[in-house]
Amino acid sequence: MPSFLDALKAAPQSSRAKVNVFLTSFNPKAKSIGIFLEGRDDPSFIRVHVRKIADEANLAVTTTVLGRKKDVLEAWRYLEQRFPDNPRLMFFVDKDHDDLVSATEGATTERGLFVTRHYSIENFLVSEDAIAVVLTDIWGLDSSSGAIEAACRNFSKFQQAYRIVFLPWMAWLLAARRSGARPQNDNIRFSILTVNANHEPILNWNPDMLTHLARDCKVETPPDAAAIALVTSELETLPTKVWLRGKQELWCLLAFLDSLEKEVKDDEDLKCLKIRSQINPGNAVELLAPRLPCPKDLNDYLTTRLGAL
Repeated sequence: MPSFLDALKAAPQSSRAKVNVFLTSFNPKAKSIGIFLEGRDDPSFIRVHVRKIADEANLAVTTTVLGRKKDVLEAWRYLEQRFPDNPRLMFFVDKDHDDLVSATEGATTERGLFVTRHYSIENFLVSEDAIAVVLTDIWGLDSSSGAIEAACRNFSKFQQAYRIVFLPWMAWLLAARRSGARPQNDNIRFSILTVNANHEPILNWNPDMLTHLARDCKVETPPDAAAIALVTSELETLPTKVWLRGKQELWCLLAFLDSLEKEVKDDEDLKCLKIRSQINPGNAVELLAPRLPCPKDLNDYLTTRLGAL
C-alpha cells in the first residue's frame, strides 16, 4: 500500500485525468453522486451542503476539484454527452462577471450545472448572519448578547458604505474586460482595505485608483472615462453581490470584524474579554460555510437534482 506522500505524488493533476479517474468507478445507476468543483474553497461550501442532503437519502458522494471554471464546464459538456441529464452528476461554478461581459455558457444554472446567482460562493457568506456566527462561535459571546444585535445593525450600514467604495473599482475592472483586457485583479491585496474609527471602509490607492489598478492589474491600455462611466451607471442598478467580487466582499466582512476587535481591545473596561479570533482571508470560507444555512437557490437545485434519483 502506498504511503500518504506517494499517493499524493501519484494523484492525477490535469482536469481530464481527474475526470478519467472518476469514470473508472462511476456507476450511472448506483446510489452515489459525483460533484465537480472549481477551486480549493469550494468543498467547504458546496460539499458540506451536498453531504447533508445526500446523507438523508443514503447516497455516497465523490468530490472532484478541477481547478478552473473552464475545466468544470468542459467536464460538464463531456459527461453530459455521455450520461445525458443523469442526476448523479453535478457541476458547480461561480457566475463571476460572465453575465456582465455577455458570456453565455456558465452564466446561469441549467440541467446538471449549478451557477451562483451572486458573483461567487464567497458572496453568500457575507451577511449579518455571518457576523452573528463569528461573534458566538469564534469570539465566544452569548447568543443573547445585545452586542451581537448592535454589531449586525452596524454591519448592515457598513454594507451600504462598501458598495459605494468598491463600485468604481469594479466598474473599472468590467470596463477593462469589455475592452478585451485581462486584468490581473488578484494582484490587489487585502491590505489595501482599511476601516476608520467611524466604521467607514477606505481603499488606499497609490497614488490614485486609475494608476494603481492599471499598474498592479497589468493593463497596458486602461479603459477611458466614458467606458467606466457607462459601466458605473449599469452597476448602480444592480445588487452589490451581482458585481462585487466575492473575494473582495469577504475582505469587507473581515475588515469589519477586525475593527470590532480593535475597539474591544482598546477599551479598558473590556480587558477581561479574551478574543481568540483566528478568521482571515485564508480560512474564512472553511470557517463560515459549514456554520451558515444553505442558500435557497443551491438547496432548490440539490433537492430537484437528488429528487430525480
